[in-house]
Amino acid sequence: MSCLDAARTVLTVAALLSLTACGGRAGNPGLPILPQPPNEIYGRRLAPAPKQSFAPSAFMANTSVGIHALQVFDEAHGYIITEAQGIADGLRYESVWGVRNKRMASAWHTGNGHLRALLYTPYDTDATGSGLDQPTAWWLANHPNWILYECDKTTIAYVPGLHGVPLDIANPAVMRYQTALLGTFAEANGFDGVAADIVSLTNNTGHAASGHGGCGVWTHAHTAWVAKFSGNSVDPLWAAATKRWVWGLHHALHNPAHFPRTLALAVNANLDGYSAPVNGVGGDPDERFIVANADIILNEAGFAMWGNYAGDRAFNNAVGWMEYAQSLAEATLTTADWDQQSQPPTVAQLDYSIATYLMGKEQAAALYVGQNPMYGKENYYTEYAAKIGQACAPMYGGPNDPNFRGENVYLRKYSGGLAVVNVNRTVPYTVGLPKASYRNIEGGNVTSPLTVQPNSGFVLLTSNGCA
Repeated sequence: MSCLDAARTVLTVAALLSLTACGGRAGNPGLPILPQPPNEIYGRRLAPAPKQSFAPSAFMANTSVGIHALQVFDEAHGYIITEAQGIADGLRYESVWGVRNKRMASAWHTGNGHLRALLYTPYDTDATGSGLDQPTAWWLANHPNWILYECDKTTIAYVPGLHGVPLDIANPAVMRYQTALLGTFAEANGFDGVAADIVSLTNNTGHAASGHGGCGVWTHAHTAWVAKFSGNSVDPLWAAATKRWVWGLHHALHNPAHFPRTLALAVNANLDGYSAPVNGVGGDPDERFIVANADIILNEAGFAMWGNYAGDRAFNNAVGWMEYAQSLAEATLTTADWDQQSQPPTVAQLDYSIATYLMGKEQAAALYVGQNPMYGKENYYTEYAAKIGQACAPMYGGPNDPNFRGENVYLRKYSGGLAVVNVNRTVPYTVGLPKASYRNIEGGNVTSPLTVQPNSGFVLLTSNGCA
């Protein structure tokens, strides 16, 4: 972002905030104090969505046919994707999580008009990574009463690994500021929405794991301490503030009085820690609320679980959240981060990643395979072009399927093939396949019965796979 762009952004945000403070509605309307969602929303179970009922998503092109890719950042860890590459390779991807500037947003869209270019920010700090954040000194001078401190009332509760100033997400003025800053910039510069990172029902600021997380703020020229949270990782006050933050930002980004062009709210949610609905029923009510009040859901742990593999419970949980979000006409992004090793993902890990993704892919789902240190470079694999077709039915198998004798192996038929995965960490299984033979996505033929090693998957191709 150029200095001129930054100046224009600051002026625009200042104007919006000024209108908000004065209640003005002339010209570009300000951001009024948002109403709280109805009390009955909190804690109630949303209406279950029927299995295999998937309306189109407004924020992702239809992914029903084939394998669809996600790109995570276009500059990070010393990597940078050029504008020429964005134009040439835009058709590869359904979305780019973390587009660095308006020129790259334009480049990606030139290559693919349906691609969703998302502006990155951690949700509970200043806009770190977007280029719109301010140094600590600026916050101390301009909004000192928004800075979140640990319970010692002295230590600023920086999120580990981030330099952005931690903000009091329970303060509606903070959310209005973030909406004005990020939403205005996104709309004016060709982004399709805001990618909010580390959106969590648990407090991740400061040293929350040891009970010393973000706790309170100083007001009245640093003379009055106001406690906001307990400072513990698990804190109902933090969970309630996170839910209100998600609801409020989602409401604002979709409100034409604020932004004529509807913007998406994408959230990176810690889904593995919370039980998913089964066929749209049950599941953790607080995490259901987060998912139901966003447009795009990123599961960064995915099925790779940072290189530790999912296991049966986590596998079914990840599929459950994919299915639930898509049943609400939302888009899902799954990252397979293989971080517990020095080299990039192996061919076997790539096949496992694709096979697990295919178990929950419906009309709005994209996949990234790589490592966190590989964010910022293109990780596109020729296997994504495989003619797998469209799913014939939901996945089947697993220990609760009487035909599988307690085995942790799952299959899903596609019109052009079959996905097979074994999520047991130690036990191989030999399974009969629906057809006598298939072509392996990696080359060669595979015949039935097939032995599937622990923590492994196959993507197999055939004609008339639904038969």
